[in-house]
Amino acid sequence: MLNIDALNSVTNYTIYLKNESSDYKNFWCFLEKPAGLPYSGVFANSSVCLNVLPNYGGINKFVIPTQYSLGAGASNQAVGLGVQIDSSIIRNSQLKQTWEAQYATIPPYQGPNVNLVQGERSPDNTIGLLSNSFDRVRNENGKWYSNASFGIQTQNGFLGVTWSPSPNDQNTITPKFSFYIATGSFTSYELADLATISRGSAKVELSDFKNLEVTVILTATGEWLVQSGRV
Repeated sequence: MLNIDALNSVTNYTIYLKNESSDYKNFWCFLEKPAGLPYSGVFANSSVCLNVLPNYGGINKFVIPTQYSLGAGASNQAVGLGVQIDSSIIRNSQLKQTWEAQYATIPPYQGPNVNLVQGERSPDNTIGLLSNSFDRVRNENGKWYSNASFGIQTQNGFLGVTWSPSPNDQNTITPKFSFYIATGSFTSYELADLATISRGSAKVELSDFKNLEVTVILTATGEWLVQSGRV
């Protein structure tokens, strides 16, 4: 069984990308949905993308640290498919920590804050995320929508998931250090359907890495290969 505690220290994992098709492709990286979030209404959110030329002789890669992040925001855009959500505040977080997202009730129209709850530990292998008792109905009637995000901030951008938080919510998030590599017409920070992504992508799990490296290949026939190590 995977011991996620081993991911507490920041270690960089590298995903090498190869394109054997006849045309250039945009390779996107998405994070698998962690356990402990709502069953529905959770969307993929990524800005991690590289344009990979066919049979390129150089290096294309995603470098992913084991450093989790919590984000929160509020805007006049409701959380949903096709909506662009870029958190207004992002905090680096560690396993066993508990954080609280504090959303404002209008008026005024304010963004949230995210603070560490001192002295409150989340269970092993988890991160706790609480929300305060804001008036969601009043806010949304006034076209002011809150959002929460969990993921990883990489040198290529953010990858994670986004959802609409409820007042006085308590989420015990269990991260899954696994990823989907996909091609397609995605847009940075534009919310996408996780189920759709998972059906047409390469899944990279922690067990696929060898010496912290893995290679993902899009073949000439449009199939995905995941090979341990750098190929």
